[in-house]
Amino acid sequence: MPFGFIKDVTTKNSKIIVGLDVGSTKVCAVVGEVTTGPRPQKRDGVEKLSGYDSNIQIIGAGYAPSKGIKKGVVINIEQTVEAIREAIQKAEEAAGVEIRTVNIGITGRHIGYIASQGVVAVKEKEIGNREVELVIDAARAVAIPFDREILHVIPSEFAINGQSGITDPRSMVGVRLEARVQIITGAASATQNLIKCCQKVGLEVVDVVFQPIATAEAVLTLDERDTGVALIDIGGGTTDMALFQEGRIFHSAVLEVGGANFTNDVAIGLRLPFREAEYVKKEHGCSMLSLIDREEEIGIGFADANSGKRILRTHLVEILQPRAEELFSLIKEELVNRDLHKHMNAGVVLTGGSVLMKGMDVMAENILELPVRIGKPAGIGGSEDVVGNPAYAAVSGLILREAGENLKEQELNGGSIFHSIKSKMNGWFR
Repeated sequence: MPFGFIKDVTTKNSKIIVGLDVGSTKVCAVVGEVTTGPRPQKRDGVEKLSGYDSNIQIIGAGYAPSKGIKKGVVINIEQTVEAIREAIQKAEEAAGVEIRTVNIGITGRHIGYIASQGVVAVKEKEIGNREVELVIDAARAVAIPFDREILHVIPSEFAINGQSGITDPRSMVGVRLEARVQIITGAASATQNLIKCCQKVGLEVVDVVFQPIATAEAVLTLDERDTGVALIDIGGGTTDMALFQEGRIFHSAVLEVGGANFTNDVAIGLRLPFREAEYVKKEHGCSMLSLIDREEEIGIGFADANSGKRILRTHLVEILQPRAEELFSLIKEELVNRDLHKHMNAGVVLTGGSVLMKGMDVMAENILELPVRIGKPAGIGGSEDVVGNPAYAAVSGLILREAGENLKEQELNGGSIFHSIKSKMNGWFR
């Protein structure tokens, strides 16, 4: 698999992988240098996230304001292209590399699921990689609308000669192999437009990943994914929900509420330009009145020397708290109405740039009535701006996922089958 780099890399087995997060408020490109060898087993007390045996160092990042994306979908090609170009150029300068290939994440209300199953006869009786690939291909051979594309095919379980509940059938003996899979699809126009924007910048897209799957690589532990956990990624334009159990994603939803809604509320409520409202939110924002000093004052409007003034911080929080309550109430409604609440034995992991606002985890725990922790990128080293910052969880996950995929491709009959089967993206480059 190709990697995008032009660099005099001194480490023998070093590779460069680039993750590109094209969001509604910003485009972020992060460059990771991957070498074989031991990876950190813990970071900030969090257990290792995967079985990948690689050391990943973040060597550069670049970002740019995004104006051509809304709710995860491209609405203006040229604006998106310019934002991607700016972010890539900044990442190249920071990392000292020329970026030619990227891994991108995708989200939005257009994401859908299809349950399917396939069956094949085993000629050699002992099941190997070829038989697994054949049964997965059989399971993915379902009719989908012409305006949809397959993003991922995720095995739920295998069955051999009718015996179900098998997670990895390789090296087992049987004559009939079945696979039950979950197919994640996306709107063809959404994926193709995103790829087209990258191609206009001169980039080759290595992989397109449903964003919560990438984010999970960076912030969820193996125990959480096995036990049952809700991953909530609060982005700029949307909030992604992904529920995991028994090591796999089994439900997702995209809510059209994100950090930009908080900022817009502040802009209207305090009569500020959007950019200054974003600054005030980040510097002084809090989601709960009970967590601030009611007498504290903050400065607003100082971007314009003639309108600068001081207000009580409570005025800002009174704007932000209802929006936070609305967001977590929508999340709870999704969990309860679909009877998913009882499966979240490991609680909730919050991530994304908006969770940096004070009190978000406390409010989430109060409303969702589940244990909540903030998910920070782990399993990587290097840039302090990226490592441990929830805002970079998705793009860090893209790098971790690609590093793992490449490592698994080099192994023969090793590791879990769920990491060795890669998504096919037929038709995206027509």
